[in-house]
Amino acid sequence: MTRTGNILGNSKEGERAVRKFTQRIGILAAAAAFVGVGTTAQAQSDLLYDWRKVDSSTPVPTVTGYIPAPFVSTGNVTPAALSTLTANQTAFPGKVAVKIVGSTLLSTADNASLFSNPNFQVNYAFMDYEGASGQATASAQAAAIRGQTKPAQFIGNFQMYPGTGDTSGVGSGPSAAAYAASGMTMANEDLYPGSATYKNPPGTTGGTSTSPNIRSSLFVQPIDRASFVTLNLPVGHQHVPYVNRFNNFGNSALDSDNNPSNGYRFDNPTGQQMLSRGDFSALVAHYRLRGVNGVHLLDGGVVGYTQSQFEQDAKDGFQMPTVPSVAAIFAASDRKLATLDNSSKVDGNIVTNESSGVVYSGVYSLTQGKLDILVSNMDSNSHTLLFASKIGNKTVGVFPNSFAGGTHSLLEFTAAGTQWNFAAATPVFTDSDRSGVGVPEPVAMGGASIFALTMLFRRRRSV
Repeated sequence: MTRTGNILGNSKEGERAVRKFTQRIGILAAAAAFVGVGTTAQAQSDLLYDWRKVDSSTPVPTVTGYIPAPFVSTGNVTPAALSTLTANQTAFPGKVAVKIVGSTLLSTADNASLFSNPNFQVNYAFMDYEGASGQATASAQAAAIRGQTKPAQFIGNFQMYPGTGDTSGVGSGPSAAAYAASGMTMANEDLYPGSATYKNPPGTTGGTSTSPNIRSSLFVQPIDRASFVTLNLPVGHQHVPYVNRFNNFGNSALDSDNNPSNGYRFDNPTGQQMLSRGDFSALVAHYRLRGVNGVHLLDGGVVGYTQSQFEQDAKDGFQMPTVPSVAAIFAASDRKLATLDNSSKVDGNIVTNESSGVVYSGVYSLTQGKLDILVSNMDSNSHTLLFASKIGNKTVGVFPNSFAGGTHSLLEFTAAGTQWNFAAATPVFTDSDRSGVGVPEPVAMGGASIFALTMLFRRRRSV
């Protein structure tokens, strides 16, 4: 049973939108683009994980709120890992997690010590078995976890997600059917701006994206992927993607200096095409406003960008402390997402978010009578934007609808009868420094597996 049955509530407009969305892979028809999906916003648990954060003493500067999750592998469920999990049972109830790495299944003893342990309950199992054979191993490991007396409720594997309809990539990702067959209960897609799994921007080698510039391509395509995952996710599953600010490992099109000796380095020739720290926070905010339950950080991927800054920027985007009205709406029992559409009416024409560089996401509560919408324009030029004709069965009233290039704005509306009336507009995530240089090495060396094994080695060496 797909999430479609859960997300619509009593919204007939939303039902028609989802039908047309699923019938038209990619660009939405005009009728679908302007009705508003009315998606129920799943409980947001502030699931903040960092691949580096493995215990309370991890020698990496950290931001409060990130949940330590130890690495485990075959024959390597250490006393230190069990101690961390026991402590997390008190410190982070309901969010206890492990990271399962390597290439082989955990042993019978490993599984028992983790998922039949009287001292703690593992809630989230983040597996990192990569490649075609890796997904088969992950399915077998998930079955082994479910066979324990205290199995993890949410089990996921890197790059396994229900991606039916996703148009962000150069090829098709896992389908909803493949995800269902995998036995996973948590979607862990890769939301890595610059990754070779996305279409490259125009002007780059083999670039097929319709985006107006590099930074808009980096920004919008991961949002599109997250939206399709939310749309396809079965009821009761969790959505916790792996998130980077930038990671172009293996993508020669964004290796702008063409120098193999320094890895995949994006020198950002114009000085304006790297996502700023504010852009990254806005990106994470869009993820949450499109149904993501939390984030699992890997590496910032920008020269001089510290892990503490990376953690803080992601947390600021997910929690949006500068716009408390959003948190208030998410606290409502009837909260719903405003849209999952991947097109909108920009400058009077219906175009994809990818081709315009403009994207909006939001959340509303009818009991609170509030609607908040985040608008991002990652093009260099100003654009006008119109929202869905109805959101939550209410029409959207007149609002300041011109947005300057390279800006993010939070629009607040209040309900009055059958209409949402504009209340306020606030510039958010105002950081225009897009001069960063992207380089995934040495940390993000090709994916989570190599990094995990590197971290395991470092931890072994340190004890």
